[in-house]
Amino acid sequence: MVLIAYYSQSGNTQRLAEEIEKGAKSVSEVETRLLSIEKVTEKDLLESSAIILGSPVYNANMAPAVQEFINSWPFEGSPLKDKIGAAFSTGGGISIGEEGVLIDILRSMLIHGMIVMGGEEVEAAFGASAITGEGPFAKESIDGIFLKKAFGLGKRVAEMTLKWDLIEK
Repeated sequence: MVLIAYYSQSGNTQRLAEEIEKGAKSVSEVETRLLSIEKVTEKDLLESSAIILGSPVYNANMAPAVQEFINSWPFEGSPLKDKIGAAFSTGGGISIGEEGVLIDILRSMLIHGMIVMGGEEVEAAFGASAITGEGPFAKESIDGIFLKKAFGLGKRVAEMTLKWDLIEK
């Protein structure tokens, strides 16, 4: 199962999460679970083969609620070891910290022994991100270029989850 977990106040990060889920669901035989971090249980984390986590940018960092969520993950005995991990972020401006948030999430996943990956394209090497409030991206909805990267991230993680699950069996 691919768990897509997110924190969103404006709805932008949730919208990116929904597109990631569409990408994951485009791979047959893959089950997904899309949840805000407030609804994710320890059981959800442990039953997942992959965790894709998203945060908006807060002062060039992940949202404090996302850091608290990661800090709550079970650590003793490395129960998340060898799960696939990926990240996504949204930010209100160009160069406001989206890539830094992706790397911070991935770094936290690495501490848990997870195997981290990025999206399908070199432009999504660290995961999917979206700019939502500046210049040509100051729109009512997320620009299609960012939705495409989100779809690709979900699809790639789902494909690798299937391969990984086959190897482990």
